[in-house]
Amino acid sequence: MRGAAPEHWYAITALSDPGPAFAGDEQITISPSQVEAFTTCGLRWLLASAVGAQEGGPNEYSTMGKVVHAVAEMAGADDGISEVDVAERLDEIWNDLDFRSTWYSEKQREQATRMVDKFLAWHRDNPNEVVALEESFKVDLGRVVIKGRIDRAERDEQGRAVIIDIKTSTTAVPKDDLARHPQLGVYQYAVMLGAFERHGLIEPGGAKLVQVGKAAFTARAREQEQPPPGEDADPDWPKKLVEIVATGMAGEVFQARANDKCRTCPVRSCCPVHDEGGQVGD
Repeated sequence: MRGAAPEHWYAITALSDPGPAFAGDEQITISPSQVEAFTTCGLRWLLASAVGAQEGGPNEYSTMGKVVHAVAEMAGADDGISEVDVAERLDEIWNDLDFRSTWYSEKQREQATRMVDKFLAWHRDNPNEVVALEESFKVDLGRVVIKGRIDRAERDEQGRAVIIDIKTSTTAVPKDDLARHPQLGVYQYAVMLGAFERHGLIEPGGAKLVQVGKAAFTARAREQEQPPPGEDADPDWPKKLVEIVATGMAGEVFQARANDKCRTCPVRSCCPVHDEGGQVGD
């Protein structure tokens, strides 16, 4: 029958390259956030991170994150920071932002102030020593390179590294997912590999998400803590995770997985898991 052969179907084209995403001798650079993204959905990682499709939520969330992180960095560098200093810094930041309307700018400023207040209260009650702020790191493992940036690294009373990731998101990580949270796990693995040895931090003492957005408690920040890998039934789980993800990223096939982040996925229209991304003729 005419047109029955798949190669004649509308919108069906040959693969541009049937080979793997990385050549056999090509280094694979991964970040803690990419590990989390890949384990959530391989196709989303490919289209958003590797191919360049737009990633991330609405601009207001990105802006709020930058504002809170700027104040957090200032607070970490100066224990004597006052409310006046914080207000002045917020004014400086706000003057460079364009919210297109006064009422919306004021609404966002109130929200930013609440987040900053939660963070500062948490910071002042935090017993650990702040060692590094907004610092990049890189660990070369040969074929695989782990590269990223931390919000802050702290030293606990036992001299161990505690990595802090400040979050302004609306949804907290489920409690049952914290022990093996990919991003936090890779941060701790980086500590084990000597990423922060120059600060005298060579042993991981845990990692924390500090929620100051809607995922926080009403009046204070929420700590979501991951214990050190040594306390897990499989202490090597972060290492194994990195190896699995690196192998997957270098593969030929990238699986789409339905998950609770699909609703805000920037490549949903290209995803076969959902109706709008299904194949022509389905």
